[in-house]
Amino acid sequence: MYPILARYGSFLFYSYTAAMGAGLLLALGLAWRQARRSRTAIGTHSYEGWPDAVIVGLAVALVVGRVLFVAVNWDYYQDNLDESWLLWQGGISYHGAVLTGLLALWVWSRLHGVSFGALGGLLALPAAVWSAFGWLACYLDGCAYGRETLIGPLAADLPDNFGVFAVRYQTQLMGVALSLLALALLWWARRRMSRTALFWTALFLLSAGRAAVDVVRGDPMRVIAGLRLDFVADATLALAAVLGLVVTLWRNGISRHDAPNRATRDT
Repeated sequence: MYPILARYGSFLFYSYTAAMGAGLLLALGLAWRQARRSRTAIGTHSYEGWPDAVIVGLAVALVVGRVLFVAVNWDYYQDNLDESWLLWQGGISYHGAVLTGLLALWVWSRLHGVSFGALGGLLALPAAVWSAFGWLACYLDGCAYGRETLIGPLAADLPDNFGVFAVRYQTQLMGVALSLLALALLWWARRRMSRTALFWTALFLLSAGRAAVDVVRGDPMRVIAGLRLDFVADATLALAAVLGLVVTLWRNGISRHDAPNRATRDT
């Protein structure tokens, strides 16, 4: 692992920060490309307002995600309060960030008369890109490490957060691979389904992928009924995404079925 890429005097350049920053830039570039090429409108608005929504969503997600991470790890941070705001060192509650970020996007879309589903669809592919870089950041930093196992195709001699090496599942690289698979599937589906359906599909693929990796993770996590709390959260998000996708496809089917009747009545 390479947690520190460079040192400039007393300033340390962390690999986690570099990977997350690069992933964010690529994700934003992809969103910009899609918004520019797309002629689809979100409600009565075009995609021109999407950067404002992203800024709001990211700000809320990062702040709340960091606060929740510090709260969960308060045993450490109560004696190291000066490190609680050092976001570039890593440490964000993923589920807290995702849920509050989506909530912020929903509120923004409601306030601006924009379709939340269509906005989410615009960010579906970028989310998969950033997810891959997030797992890469953990690989470089050593976070989200796998539990110990026997030598096999999915295992390697890897360290935990404390630098202790053992044969572990390569959870970070598994996460990268599953995120890239989700990106490929979303790229294929982007012209075959509505933006709202694409959003729910992205949420399902990324959450289900994380749930699969959670099964073999070895980093500390609260356990409920023998299940890791992060697995429970990811599985719940995946199920919610399936429900959202089913409702969306059902509504789209009803709309297409009723369209000729409405046209007949109008004439």
